[in-house]
Amino acid sequence: MATAFTESEKELIRDKLKHVARQYLSQYGVKKTTVDQLVQLTGISKGAFYMFYPSKEILFFTVLEDYQEQLMAEFAEKLKKMTEIRKGIFAALLVELFQEVRHSFLMTIIKNQEFENLVRKLPQDMIMNHHSFDNVLAQTVFSYVKLKKEFSIEVAAASLRAIFMSLLHVKEIGEKEFDEVLKLLIHSAIHQLIEEDGHEGNY
Repeated sequence: MATAFTESEKELIRDKLKHVARQYLSQYGVKKTTVDQLVQLTGISKGAFYMFYPSKEILFFTVLEDYQEQLMAEFAEKLKKMTEIRKGIFAALLVELFQEVRHSFLMTIIKNQEFENLVRKLPQDMIMNHHSFDNVLAQTVFSYVKLKKEFSIEVAAASLRAIFMSLLHVKEIGEKEFDEVLKLLIHSAIHQLIEEDGHEGNY
């Protein structure tokens, strides 16, 4: 007979499962992580796991979407606190965000080419409701600034997507130079894409 959990216990177990899943995604990726490993560290039975998530893939995908929402919320919060959004500061915040992603478990999944395999094992409704990271990033980022009239939001989004793709080729670009290259790409893109702010920033 399945264990009955209180609502507070359910919330704690979900949080713990997500925390453990994030650790394992960062260290081992999707394929090398098993439900047995997750429940062992969480302290619940395998049967109890399936009361919360029908599969490990759904848990992992939930963790990915939570991380995406967290990043965007933090980025938006920083911008909301500013009385004036200057290009240089705006670009610097984007650099911070890209560096955060670069060193996150998200890149482990993408580099190991596991994201597509993960999505293939998800229910269709989850896939339909999912918005890719680069689209969410573009929508969040460019809602706080004014694009130059010659650029569409699609072009702006594609520009960020192109920069994001550079995170997959750090070795080819040069690990020693990559941080400076990333700054250059982002500052140059922002300088070209958005309207002048009336002040000269460091970009």
